[in-house]
Amino acid sequence: MSQLTSRTLQHEAPTSARCSTPEPWSYELLKHATQDRTLPLVLVDLERFDRNCRDFIQKAESAGKHIRIASKSIRVPALIQRVLDHGPAVSGVMCYSVAEAAFLAESGFDDLLIAYPTTQQAEIALVKQTVQAGKSITLMVDCPEHLAKLSEAWRFTGGRSPLRICIEIDVSWRPCGRHFGSQRSPIRSVLDLERVLDCLGNFTNLQMVGVMAYEAHLSGVPDANPFTPVRNLAVRTMRHFASRDVAKKRRQIHECLRSQQLQLEFFNGGGTGWFEPPLAESCLTEVTVGSGLLQPHLFDYYRGQTRLPAFCFALPVTRISQNDRITCQGGGFIASGPPNPDRTPQPIFPVGLKVEPQEGYGEVQTPLIVPRNRRGRIELGDPIFFRPAKAGEIAERFTEYCLLSQDRIVHQVPTYRGMNQCFH
Repeated sequence: MSQLTSRTLQHEAPTSARCSTPEPWSYELLKHATQDRTLPLVLVDLERFDRNCRDFIQKAESAGKHIRIASKSIRVPALIQRVLDHGPAVSGVMCYSVAEAAFLAESGFDDLLIAYPTTQQAEIALVKQTVQAGKSITLMVDCPEHLAKLSEAWRFTGGRSPLRICIEIDVSWRPCGRHFGSQRSPIRSVLDLERVLDCLGNFTNLQMVGVMAYEAHLSGVPDANPFTPVRNLAVRTMRHFASRDVAKKRRQIHECLRSQQLQLEFFNGGGTGWFEPPLAESCLTEVTVGSGLLQPHLFDYYRGQTRLPAFCFALPVTRISQNDRITCQGGGFIASGPPNPDRTPQPIFPVGLKVEPQEGYGEVQTPLIVPRNRRGRIELGDPIFFRPAKAGEIAERFTEYCLLSQDRIVHQVPTYRGMNQCFH
């Protein structure tokens, strides 16, 4: 495995990767690129990845906003750094655990926001070590109990400078008592926020530096899903009303913070599935982006998306059990969430292959149905290419990604797994 650091990748990447037009994908191109490579493997097309980066960055810059990278949707330090190297509009990383943030800090990253709360003493001690090394880490809170436990833990570790915190506010939509959104923060009104802010004054070793108001019911729910045509209509209706509600709540949050004369470093919201509307909200300073950089197929199912698929995985054909069936090694990379067809991988090359419904995607083998025009033309050892449903989770199954540029593999870079890291 190549042990290139993220900065080495940046320096050695072809200059054309930044500006050339992405090649159209074809079976012949991908098959040629992966010849003599051990399968299974993951391919990342650098031209497409960079194009997606530029698409997000240009829109954010036009709106005067920054982008924060959602690391869980990438899990490859070299690719995270590649996004950061696109310019100052990309300002930091949103991590999903303290251990991940500490690892990234050791790898040279900074401005690390941890999206999910923790009160574990061992993790707070790890935060202290990272802060003492000169890195900026911000922890998430959403209730007075978080404040009390973090203050006590920070005091116990002997932390000298105040512990940086971000308050998450729930902006789910609740018409007629129903809840549309993920179950995250219990702060569901300005009054709830004011109560937490009042409690914050009791803990002088905590410093509030930001707020997050993430609209999961807008950013995480597709509205053009081919597997749920009827539900799409309901989602679009919900989005129409809920989007106004979110913008209103965020304005109220902003007014509350301003009335208390709180000068924060950032106000975070949005995501890949709901990127452009938040850019119009003056109170937000940054929008989080992750999956759209690689564009797994689940994120095709949002109206108006313009990004290109930038990665896929290849499995080898290991059996031809009958004329219209082939079997690939592995493939059981099912995405988290409701167990629907949009959470499974999608065969893309050769065109026309379909998964065998009696077996589905398996841990050790995946049978496929061969279309009539391809029967007898697929051989043992041939690569079959798939798009994952989600972006980050598949990195847990591979130790490295192969980077494609100008129709050839130019580097292999390690995933978290390939660097002996596993974060929960």
